[in-house]
Amino acid sequence: MVTSPAIEFFHIELRNGVALVTIDRPPVNAMSREVYESLDRVIDHIEATEEIRAVVLACKAEARAWIGGGDLNEFLTLNSETRRDRHAYVESVTDRFYNLSCPTIAAVSMPAPGGGMVIASFCDIIVAADTAFFSMPEVDRSLTGGAGAYLLRLHLPVPFIREMILTGRKVSAKELHDVGFVNYVVPKDGVLSKAFEIAEAIAAKSAAAVRAIKKSANLMDRAGWDEGRAAAHKLSETLVDGPDYKEAISAFLERRKPSFTGR
Repeated sequence: MVTSPAIEFFHIELRNGVALVTIDRPPVNAMSREVYESLDRVIDHIEATEEIRAVVLACKAEARAWIGGGDLNEFLTLNSETRRDRHAYVESVTDRFYNLSCPTIAAVSMPAPGGGMVIASFCDIIVAADTAFFSMPEVDRSLTGGAGAYLLRLHLPVPFIREMILTGRKVSAKELHDVGFVNYVVPKDGVLSKAFEIAEAIAAKSAAAVRAIKKSANLMDRAGWDEGRAAAHKLSETLVDGPDYKEAISAFLERRKPSFTGR
């Protein structure tokens, strides 16, 4: 295990090609402007570190929330102009997080209200505790937050999303598993180990192929099937000229474990 340089509000540890990113802003990991600035630096570190092949985003065991959404004390200081500026900055950071070149796994061991659910939605895979819940409580704060738009891109049932954003009710991990938002629901003490199991399986693949797959999948999310499919084919053409392509096929035919060198 390698511990990376300290970044305020976050701890980063590297294990077997997997970066464990732990948010640490007691008591509920509320996302202030300063926390988003630190997340921006975390993204810089991940993209600059070749050894990182996958990311697990977790909270500390004693936290009261996985990520508790926006900092309401900060919200009290906002007017329409400063709120607009804040949203523009926050969305620039969350867009960078969504577009990380390596896959992200959300290890949701505690509740994920508001912005916590949004950040989970930007991860590639979600593992949640059977005791965790998600919510979009903006309606109770006299806000919109664009919550529905974030979830609609996941092709979740529209009536389900509208109920969430209009009532603000807490939705269990199991309910969200049933509609396809959460990949796995496990006991709380098994969340991190399950997330690592998935992340290490990804980290063992060709990094070049994984990054190309994530990039093309994100394009399909944003641009639609035709443009995303065309981008995927172009990325595959690039992979054919790389070192991992022939190694992966040769290893399969020779019934041995591949040795990847591409990034």
